[in-house]
Amino acid sequence: MREFIRNHTLPCLMLLALLMVLTFQGSRGLMEPDEGRYSNVALQILQHDDWISLYRNQDSLHFTKPPLTYWLMAASVSAFGHNEWALRLPNALAFVLTVLLVFQLGRLLTPKRPWLPALLYIASPAAFLAANWINTDTLLAALTILAMTCYAQFRFGNGNRYWLDAMWLAFGLAFLTKGPPGLLPLLAVTVFAIWHKHGLLLLRPVGLVAFAIVGLGWYALVVQRHPGLLDYFLGHELVARVASDKFLRHGQWYGPISQYVPILLLGIVPALAALFMTRRRTRVPDLPVEQTRFLWLWFGLPLLVLSLSQSRLPLYVLGLLAPLILLISRRLQYAPLGNRFGWAISAFLILILAIKGALPRYLDDHHKDSRAFATDIRPMLPGKPDRIIFLKDMSRYGLNLYFDADIKKISFDEHPQPISDSTYDHGLGTELRKSGGRRIFIMKQGEEARFLKRTAAYGKSAIRLGKWTVPGKPVSYTRVIYTLDGEFPATPVAP
Repeated sequence: MREFIRNHTLPCLMLLALLMVLTFQGSRGLMEPDEGRYSNVALQILQHDDWISLYRNQDSLHFTKPPLTYWLMAASVSAFGHNEWALRLPNALAFVLTVLLVFQLGRLLTPKRPWLPALLYIASPAAFLAANWINTDTLLAALTILAMTCYAQFRFGNGNRYWLDAMWLAFGLAFLTKGPPGLLPLLAVTVFAIWHKHGLLLLRPVGLVAFAIVGLGWYALVVQRHPGLLDYFLGHELVARVASDKFLRHGQWYGPISQYVPILLLGIVPALAALFMTRRRTRVPDLPVEQTRFLWLWFGLPLLVLSLSQSRLPLYVLGLLAPLILLISRRLQYAPLGNRFGWAISAFLILILAIKGALPRYLDDHHKDSRAFATDIRPMLPGKPDRIIFLKDMSRYGLNLYFDADIKKISFDEHPQPISDSTYDHGLGTELRKSGGRRIFIMKQGEEARFLKRTAAYGKSAIRLGKWTVPGKPVSYTRVIYTLDGEFPATPVAP
């Protein structure tokens, strides 16, 4: 068996990554807010049959992220059906791609044991569990690591300059995934190239054109289609996120410590454990300084920029786990690992897979689980709704998957609606003036009397369908569900 694995290292690593990442991938419902919001936008692409403009629902645009993640999710759902497994499949495949890329980097930077960094990445709890969660960061990590692998192949591999064109193409895809954060590793490449006196080689016309078409082409289309969107991208999505704490994303001075340090440590637990186990028995020869410098710049410069930014969330540093694992692996490639390491890493892989499998039980009936919410309210409804409207409440966009319905969030009063990322789609009055469609209204129990008074003022008769509660939670978690008379045939009146 050992001989077989030794002779087929890469296929075995790919098979291991696939088995790990695809197991239990659809066993958990969509969790709000992130999984619900991302999946809803992807499903809107199929419902509108529009792959250029992004929608939160038929009344509201949603351009907080570029489209690549949504495109891949929509394509997966179209191919494999409307289910959680299909929605999470792109991130799973991005994880497998990352393992492949880290293996290739291992060939260049840890030649004694090229398989080691890839194995340690598979066993990284942060990277592995993030691939089971719908987000843009897992795909972004894969694409930025792809770009850096292309550059490393040029610099430390065969020196073919076509690798630089491939690097620019990969950065274009990263920019199409999350915008400017996708270019942070390019800062490291630029500094490294200037340091080693080949900065001008980066300015490849073919590569720059590929970046412009892939990375900027969609932006040009939507800016032309939706006037005012350019100001939104520059002012709201770039300046406000970087220079202010407008989005309440840990802008305090200690934000980098609270958000980034835990995820980085969680990402390298197996590597640190192996380093600790072998620290006294390892003789490390002098390593190529240029390669070490490349990895430290890759890790340090993006981390510095992310720390200076006022918008910080843990998964922002997911793409920095690869250079960190490679730095540790450069020492471990000379360590006497032995059977003890093999048994330890196997046990750890089983542990994190068991944690992934236990998540559905732990999160079952959680108030942010849209599948549990849908299961609870479905018996209350007189039929399939066309629109599910949350009134001054947290919207559960994941319900789109379970009801194939438009999800809205409205307030009692009218508010100016920006071109994207509005807090509310519109006010209750606007919604009540509309006709047609089977609508249900969901709100906190404390808003019930105000809702009834407002609907009566518009000459509408509201019918209570039921009440949703969370066992063991305070009354603030209770929601009441209404529809309007005549929108469903033979609508029952809840007791």
